[in-house]
Amino acid sequence: MNQNMLHRCPICGHKHETLVNTFDQEMDEPLTRFLAEEVPGWKGSDGACTRCIDQAGIAIEQEILSRTGKYEVAAGFQILPIGDRLTADPDLTGKGVTICLIDSGFDMHPDLIYPENRILKVLDMSTANPSQTSMQPNGQRWHGTMTSVVCAGDGHLSKGKYKSLAPDAKLVLLRVMNDNGVITSDSIIRAINWAIHHQKNLNIRIINLSVYGDEGIQSDRSPINSAVHRAFQAGIVVVAAAGNDPYAQLNAPANSIDVISVGGLNDENSINPLMNTIYHSSYGSVGDMTRKPDLIAPAVWIPAPILPGTSDHREAEILFKLANSTDAALPAILVNEISHTSMPVDLLKQSVSEVREFVNKRIEEQKLISGHYKHVDGTSFAAPIICSVIAQMIEANPAMDPVTIREILMVTARFLPAVDREKQGWGVVQPKYATQMAAGKTLSPPAGVTPVIDYKNMKVSFFFYQQEATSVGITGDFLQWNTEPVPLTKTAKSKNEWSISVPFQRKGVFKYKFIIDQDKWIADPRNPYRDLDGYNGFNSKLIIQ
Repeated sequence: MNQNMLHRCPICGHKHETLVNTFDQEMDEPLTRFLAEEVPGWKGSDGACTRCIDQAGIAIEQEILSRTGKYEVAAGFQILPIGDRLTADPDLTGKGVTICLIDSGFDMHPDLIYPENRILKVLDMSTANPSQTSMQPNGQRWHGTMTSVVCAGDGHLSKGKYKSLAPDAKLVLLRVMNDNGVITSDSIIRAINWAIHHQKNLNIRIINLSVYGDEGIQSDRSPINSAVHRAFQAGIVVVAAAGNDPYAQLNAPANSIDVISVGGLNDENSINPLMNTIYHSSYGSVGDMTRKPDLIAPAVWIPAPILPGTSDHREAEILFKLANSTDAALPAILVNEISHTSMPVDLLKQSVSEVREFVNKRIEEQKLISGHYKHVDGTSFAAPIICSVIAQMIEANPAMDPVTIREILMVTARFLPAVDREKQGWGVVQPKYATQMAAGKTLSPPAGVTPVIDYKNMKVSFFFYQQEATSVGITGDFLQWNTEPVPLTKTAKSKNEWSISVPFQRKGVFKYKFIIDQDKWIADPRNPYRDLDGYNGFNSKLIIQ
């Protein structure tokens, strides 16, 4: 290539075939602001190479992670809320929907009862005569408390930072662990039957099962799965955690053909989809009928509550009190509080710096993110995240039945290209797409994510944001790289947004580029999947599975 035809990037100083020099004033503002800070005097019209734009995007993500005003910080570590990581619609909150969680035990956690008590019932189903369950602090309550807050907590103790996707949903909490710490199949069946019986008067639309029975028999003969089938026929969506052992068989209810079985995603606590990989969840065939899981959702780095009233809660509060204290105040706090912790008494003899090192290490080891929250992992927490997405969908369209809900979740999921299909089912849940389809809207991309693949209608929509372009087209290997591109048109909602929807009939990996004003060929800046084009630039990759 003629070196005189190359353009020097004002950010990195290297020469490239083309530069991106038109940015959307609103949507690209964080990007252009960052680049202008890197090179004083730089303007969007000066352009930047795609590599510098990629690096700026990564740096912006790190900036988001470090905003202590939004995210809790512990020992230099931050956990992002699930809603941000899944780009969920914050305007949908599960209002008008009741979710029934069947689990070991529960606590009346502040995130569920303040400022409004959204718990309709808390019952002990571990005996033949269901009764009001005990609320005395004990270890049997921690699992159910975490799943319920992950599912429908409003973030009360974090000032809204760690609210769920369905913070307005009502809850029915059914305990199935007996006083000996055992969960039986009979108690799970009893709980499911109770939910079916009270479905109408409590408006129970969803059941979450992050527990397993003790039967260990084939799915088509499982009494638990028979109960699940009755719930499904009654119009209740049943969601079950797949399990956390990829070498273990799937147990009831996760192996029921009627449940939405949920495996785990490891998103590395990131908003960058390129960081996504699979969690070590269970998967496999269900007889000769189907394979599970159906979907995957975040199963690690999940913000969850520390059980109130426990020694763990007390120690967490003291650790953060020490971590946030001044050097002058720290020794006095340690003397007054150390007897309420499991920290060694010898710590009183250590220097301030040594105490801080110990405290930070203890916070990290216990996975604490504040005095009230820690981060947890397991498909037990991926399943209630799916329940919260379903609650959003039902709020958007209360008339939907379980079959329609299931279909929408599947066809809007995003496949992980580097992971076997059997381990992820239909892929990563996409809350915004699912709620848009549930509401009957045309799918439009969450900020920063294109293209949109609509498997239900067999079409793919491309979006491009240009402030000054007079024409935008698309070409690629699925169009034989035609130099006469297929034109995009401006959307009604924005004079700077261009789009096109095209049908597809086959799956595969396809490469494409946009052509701006008939002569500038660039990759899709909002598609994270790309490959080298052989001309010191990129082709974007469209992945249809």
